[in-house]
Amino acid sequence: MKKYFLLAFLLPLFFLACDKEDLPPTEYVMVKFENKTGKNIENLLVSRASVGDVGKGKKTDYFQYDELGQQYGFALVEAVGDIDGERYFTSSACRGICGTESAPDGEWLEPGYYKIAIRISDELGGNYLEFRVVD
Repeated sequence: MKKYFLLAFLLPLFFLACDKEDLPPTEYVMVKFENKTGKNIENLLVSRASVGDVGKGKKTDYFQYDELGQQYGFALVEAVGDIDGERYFTSSACRGICGTESAPDGEWLEPGYYKIAIRISDELGGNYLEFRVVD
């Protein structure tokens, strides 16, 4: 009985340990995008990096950026992509106040590995995507 109890306790820990990525140190901001729009994104371009097609619910490999800012949890990126044959652009929430890169309450991300969730923005008047830095 003790064997089964121990197995039931250790098995979930094994799967949690296997889920972690073993990533080498980096001097760049490395970003993995996750599509949380509920739709397929085609031809995605994020801050001059061609991300390509990202299926709904899918994650990309890591993309390398020399620097990347964030403000209020939004990644400060310029992006464009196609969803259902329509062009989508970066939401103004992802551009900082007055279009400045990270003013007044933004900060540059330290070199390391980050995940950014892509969602369709609630912003009115157009087809917009928002990019949120995920913990």
